[in-house]
Amino acid sequence: MGYSLYIERENSPIPTEEWEAAVDATDGIRLASRDKETVTNPKTGEAISIKMNTFDVELFLPEMDQWILAIMWSEDRGFGSFNARGISAATDFGDLDDPGWKAISSLARALSAQIRGEEGEVYNLDNAQPNRA
Repeated sequence: MGYSLYIERENSPIPTEEWEAAVDATDGIRLASRDKETVTNPKTGEAISIKMNTFDVELFLPEMDQWILAIMWSEDRGFGSFNARGISAATDFGDLDDPGWKAISSLARALSAQIRGEEGEVYNLDNAQPNRA
């Protein structure tokens, strides 16, 4: 299990209609085009499938020429969640041109939302660094 980050508003849920419109308007991401994501465990060869929902988000990775599941949408709670590894090039190494960071921070801006970690830290959308609570 990884460390989760959330795209959320501070005091209100994000309506699904706004989520859909913001995803559609953000470069490098799209609403899920499949019903599941399947990956292979490199150590065991086991295929692992993750169910995808209509408003989950896929990210395009240009270096792999591939779309991957990136953000899981929680319609009943009005936020998106994703694994922190998806933006670690920006948060750990300062690569603000990383496709994951560019798309996710652009989506948060379009929604007037923030990126918050499990421990309550909020990530600065300009430099990808957490502002500890």
